Amino acid sequence: MEGRSKKHLYGSHVDSKTVKGKYIKSKKANNKSKDIAIDSTIRTAVLNSSKTNINKTNINKNDNNKSKINKIRITKNDLQEKVRKHKARGSIVLVIDMSGSMVSDKKINRIKSILNILIKNTIKHKDKLSVVGFKGKESEIIIPNTKYPKSFLSKLDSITIGGTTPIAIGLKRGIEVLKKDISSEEYVPMLILLSDGRPNVGLGGSPIYDTLDIAKEIADDKIHNIIIDFDKQSTHGRNFNMELAFYSKGAYYNIENEINLDLAIESILNYERGFL
Repeated sequence: MEGRSKKHLYGSHVDSKTVKGKYIKSKKANNKSKDIAIDSTIRTAVLNSSKTNINKTNINKNDNNKSKINKIRITKNDLQEKVRKHKARGSIVLVIDMSGSMVSDKKINRIKSILNILIKNTIKHKDKLSVVGFKGKESEIIIPNTKYPKSFLSKLDSITIGGTTPIAIGLKRGIEVLKKDISSEEYVPMLILLSDGRPNVGLGGSPIYDTLDIAKEIADDKIHNIIIDFDKQSTHGRNFNMELAFYSKGAYYNIENEINLDLAIESILNYERGFL
């Protein structure tokens, strides 16, 4: 949407929480440290040994002026841990409308095409991807949060469409999937919704207002989000998906009449990464 600011987090160097990433410096190890910096540990041990033995290292004049050599003993207090950094990548959750309103060969084929495009795109950019589907009164994880979504391609053929449209339930599940990566600060979160924007099941209240409340939560959590519309038809003059993008402070796209879907989705993803 107009007025969005670029965060410049995507691609920036962040501290790694694992043993992956470039080793740039060291710090004092704690009880849970596993990635020990051998070089820094030895240097620290030498320094500590020198301080301990400074008054014990003397030249023995009666022993041919030879120096007494002190051994270096590495203690737990000397242990140093590696500090690694890597480029921040995206953690993308795709939330898919699998309700009855999406029942048409055109929409089903487009969903599967977009999934294939997104999987290839996330692999290319080394991002993580998870896929959440919603229909009836529940949501399900089709692809768990992973850097290797290609291994789940076979699951796309098992997607079935039908039932009511619980957009709020699907979005809530998508937020839950992203929470771990949001707290770790290693990945930049992005939520993508594929829907025709016709909620008729809520979280216990009004389907419309429950969904808009979740949209506000997405905005409050500063989750970058994209609403991709499958339908230009409005309900009583209301474009709900566009309204949803307004409340979530996200971007709105309509792809109903796009001929080159590959190019359209690729362009959307590449453009939106610029705001991460």
